[in-house]
Amino acid sequence: MLRSEARKTVYLNINEVYASIQGEGLLVGLPVIFVRFQGCNLRCPWCDQPSALPFLRDHSVPIDSLLAHLSEYPIKHIVLTGGEPLAQEGITFLVEELMSRGYSVQIETNGTLWQEGLEKFAERLHITCSPKWTANWFVHPKIIRYAKELKFVVDDVLSQDVLLKSEFRRFLEEGKVVLQPEGNKLVFFEKALNLQAALLKLGFTVRVLPQVHKFFGVP
Repeated sequence: MLRSEARKTVYLNINEVYASIQGEGLLVGLPVIFVRFQGCNLRCPWCDQPSALPFLRDHSVPIDSLLAHLSEYPIKHIVLTGGEPLAQEGITFLVEELMSRGYSVQIETNGTLWQEGLEKFAERLHITCSPKWTANWFVHPKIIRYAKELKFVVDDVLSQDVLLKSEFRRFLEEGKVVLQPEGNKLVFFEKALNLQAALLKLGFTVRVLPQVHKFFGVP
């Protein structure tokens, strides 16, 4: 089957598509297009995108229509988010199509899932993994291998012991850990600073970053 013919059979469950700035993580401030998928395999109590949690088939969009819509923007960095993008059938095909069109691609994932078809693109992807206590901090080994950063939501549950787990050690050593206060709340900002100070004494430098876009009222 030709790739153009294959595209006609690929549908993606989309919650919304919009242009903004990246408000979180190591790429904060970058102009991006968010493609938010519908459906997530976890249920975190403080999720700020509850509308994207259920797997709803009435949100199905042909991939050609999505690609045509994305081409209307001058922005060349796409963020695949959710929900959980790696729960989507067709995500590998979308990544291939985007990269063939010269886009850089970032995937924001909870880290629990992987799709083997991404292996050939993995080194070129910017995978942002946000481990969750609702999954007992499990992160798929391939995500550990290919992720460019770990972003932890600082809430009542996160602890120093979690950050020091052996599978997360590489990210600490490379300075690729972000602590994000839940809901930009002062109490969790202070907790993040305390965690940062404790890790600094152990020789690790982590970043404390809020959800910047929320300060300015942008989506």
